[in-house]
Formats: sequence, structure tokens, C-alpha cells
Amino acid sequence: MVAMQIDLIMKRENRKNWITQTSILISILTTIFFSCAFRVFAALPVEPDQPNSFSDLEFIIANIIRSVVALGGIAVFVMLVAGGLMYLTSGGNPESVQKAKSTLTYAVIGIALFVLAWFALLFIETFTGVRVTRFTIPS
Repeated sequence: MVAMQIDLIMKRENRKNWITQTSILISILTTIFFSCAFRVFAALPVEPDQPNSFSDLEFIIANIIRSVVALGGIAVFVMLVAGGLMYLTSGGNPESVQKAKSTLTYAVIGIALFVLAWFALLFIETFTGVRVTRFTIPS
């Protein structure tokens, strides 16, 4: 009986290690992929012989905002997948099930915050007439 319990504990530890290693690998691969892909967004639509002007900051800041939103979406997706995997591999352990549920709850809260922030910006834009969803520098 004790040997079976030790065996179950070892299996749970192996699952936790596998999930941790897989999460780290996915994070590293995602970071490498997006660090290469976002370099293209840093390019400005100007002629190479002309010096940069103050209005070029519009493109840079807009690209940074776009990148942050994309990375936030990826983070929420990874949290949902990790929480789901934690829930599936919990094996009925109440502590692991609670961890998985809290991870899934935080992921859903993250999605809700993204959506609420966007709707707040649209609300401000609708009632004030100011385009807050577009970054522009007045000239």
C-alpha cells in the first residue's frame, strides 16, 4: 500500500516537472518567434535619406501598443492552456485542482480586463468625439 502511494506521488511529481518544462519551452520559443517578428514593426515608412521627424513617434508608439496587446493575448492563451493542463493532470488532488481553478480564474479575469479596457476607450470615443483608439501627434 505504501509503495503504491509513493508511486502515485512520483507520477504526480513527474507530471508537474513535465508541465513546468513544457511551459518553459513554449515561453522560450514564443519569445524567440515574436522577438524576430516584431523587428519588422519597428521600421518607419520614410525614405532612408531623410532624417526622422517628431511625427515618426506615432508609428513607433502605435507599434509598441499593438505588440503589447498581442503579447497580452498570448499570455492569456498560455494561462488558459496551462490551467487546463493543470486541471487535467491534477489527479483529484484538491490542492492541485484549486491551483488550476485559480489559474483559469485569473486568465478569465485577464480577458475581461482586456475587453473592458477596450470598451472603456470606445465609450470615451463615442461620447467625447476624441479618437482615443488611435495614437496621433497633433501637428
